[in-house]
Amino acid sequence: MVKTNSRELFRDGKTAFFTLAFPLLFLGMFLGLGTLAAGGSYRLAVTTSPEQPSVIESLKKTAGFNAEAWKAAELPEAGDLAGYDAIVSISGESATVTIDAGKFGALKDIRSSLSRSGISEPNMTFRTPDGGAPFDPLKAALPTGLLMALMSIAFFGTATPLIALRARGTLRLLGTTPLNRMTFVLAQAPVRLALVAVQLVLLGVVAVWMDFLPVAGTLRLMGTGLLGAVMLFAFGYLIASRMRNAEVVNGLLGLLMPIVLFTSGLFLPMGMLPSVVGTISRALPTSYLVDALNHDLNAAASVHSLAVDWLVLLAGALIFGGLAARLFRWDQGEER
Repeated sequence: MVKTNSRELFRDGKTAFFTLAFPLLFLGMFLGLGTLAAGGSYRLAVTTSPEQPSVIESLKKTAGFNAEAWKAAELPEAGDLAGYDAIVSISGESATVTIDAGKFGALKDIRSSLSRSGISEPNMTFRTPDGGAPFDPLKAALPTGLLMALMSIAFFGTATPLIALRARGTLRLLGTTPLNRMTFVLAQAPVRLALVAVQLVLLGVVAVWMDFLPVAGTLRLMGTGLLGAVMLFAFGYLIASRMRNAEVVNGLLGLLMPIVLFTSGLFLPMGMLPSVVGTISRALPTSYLVDALNHDLNAAASVHSLAVDWLVLLAGALIFGGLAARLFRWDQGEER
């Protein structure tokens, strides 16, 4: 059954594309956006500290950066950058960068410059003058790409093939054999978990290479990704438990994916969403998956503790899995 399900997953070229290639293209698009947005001319100030000279020197080595020492006795009031595009405050081995929300193109080079001056990525904090987190295409690309990959495997790589098997009558034939439902479902897990592992390893390599994540942090990221995958797989099985029209389901899932991405806090912080959307977002387990990923990939966007995020994902997996097991039928007309 494991070999049969593996072949079934890749038999349809469309399913293989949306399961493997599409998430990578989406990740590449965001990484490209972040790279293209980099560059330009920016005026930066560095506050007084023993590290000020070295930080200014490092910033000046970046083309387009005009860095100088902050000359006033106090920092400007909240919401004001005093004519600068960004103000860098250094405290020992940590840095806080207050940057104009529209100048996110400078984030990549500021991060690289601070790294050259001896400040590691986990010790950097970026915020807008109003205290929010600036949009960073490179930071957003990693959790977005992983969520897209997990949803693609769970929806188009799990729900769609099952529905196609029911539409062709294959599930009805399997229902006449000694094969039980749990064995059938578990036989689909190895190849899909292997795909998830590949996606997680790839994401971890990119995150470490871009200095967004220490090597030791990849283990926790793997745990979050696998738990999120199990939750989404359970939801995929729930969708496929009764349906038999794969085209209709593909259309619905294609509509569902951007809605999930928008309402999970990937593109806008939860606090910036309308109250109704924010309420819906807090009820979606995918929001907690994104929050758990942000603990490692984009700490400024985390809202809940990692324990809370993992508990919600586990609860979602149990609820969706339990409903799928109860509702699953080999055929629509099955009474048992």
